[in-house]
Amino acid sequence: MQRRLKANLWKYFILILTNRRNYIPILAIYFLSLPDANAQQIGLYTGIGWFVGFLIEIPSGYIADKIGHKNALILAKFSMLISTLLFVFGDSLPYFILGSSFISIGFALTSGTADAFLHNTLLGLKKEKEYGTINGKIKANVSLISAVMILALPFLTKISLVLPIGAYLIFDIGGIVITFFLSRPKIEYTAEDIEGERIFSQLKRFKGTGFYWVSIFLGVIGGFMTGLSPYKEPFAESLGFPIIIIGSIMALSRVVWFIIGHNLKLLKRIKMQKLFFYEIFLFSSVLIISSQLKNPYIFGILLAVAIGYFWARTSIIQEYYLNNFSINNRYKATMLSIKAQIEELSKSIFTFIVGFIMVISFKLGFLIAGISMFVILITIYPFVRKSLQKRIH
Repeated sequence: MQRRLKANLWKYFILILTNRRNYIPILAIYFLSLPDANAQQIGLYTGIGWFVGFLIEIPSGYIADKIGHKNALILAKFSMLISTLLFVFGDSLPYFILGSSFISIGFALTSGTADAFLHNTLLGLKKEKEYGTINGKIKANVSLISAVMILALPFLTKISLVLPIGAYLIFDIGGIVITFFLSRPKIEYTAEDIEGERIFSQLKRFKGTGFYWVSIFLGVIGGFMTGLSPYKEPFAESLGFPIIIIGSIMALSRVVWFIIGHNLKLLKRIKMQKLFFYEIFLFSSVLIISSQLKNPYIFGILLAVAIGYFWARTSIIQEYYLNNFSINNRYKATMLSIKAQIEELSKSIFTFIVGFIMVISFKLGFLIAGISMFVILITIYPFVRKSLQKRIH
């Protein structure tokens, strides 16, 4: 049994690798090459996709806890395959709306489920205290491979803009196969881990724990950072960034992710309360400064570093949630999905709004995003600090 559980670690690595959408930097540019397509429609199909993710995020985590994490991950892989097929064979906005929706369904089924599955695997291996470090390193290694793929895929655009997307069908099929061979960990539950607890019961039990304030704060950061993601490549291209190396922005972010992911012990020394405070200024400043840059290469480097850090530090945040907010160990995926749904709501609202601004100017969109982000976070932070201080005392 221990050998099979250890094998879950490399299978988890493949699971995460094949879940990455490394063609995303090219997708928006490919869409703009279609007849009658415009930047506002990028926000439309992306926003609808994220709204679909918002609607099913909590149910998906609850379903995963009920039907089993492995089964949910298999469904997620099929959803990713369908989305890629829609992008490859679609030639209009409705196809991209459906494709974006299926990506969000796949991410929703994976978001809390994969982390919960890994945590249960480490519990079986008696290494649960190393969750943040192990998960961080696995995802960091995935990010390095992703960086290579991101750099390589744009060269396929010389043949066709859609070819980098179609090439990813191989990864989607491989991900489905490897997920079938995951081993289910056997977990012993305590009397506090109530079986059959409903979602609304859990939502009530989170009241007063600080869960909601922390999740809203992180949701705002995630909403802005990921909501701007579809626009960073078109913005860089408008500044004069060559399309043949457009993927280097995302690739560099993965290298940064790799470096930070292998040094999370240093980041974990900072108390969560202080880390959140620093991030208010870090992320909002990056967006404001990037909006004023005229050099596409400096713009790309700045965004890559910020995005790389953003994703690298998620492992220690997930660990914090599992250690502090897991009120029922039978429903870890549900708890993480509730957190993720708050972020999905933020992404959906922001993406719809910013899409209208981006039609006017990418520069204006990034500037307004940065200022708005700072104002919202600095307003929420006192409540986050108060809730975290209560947990300490």
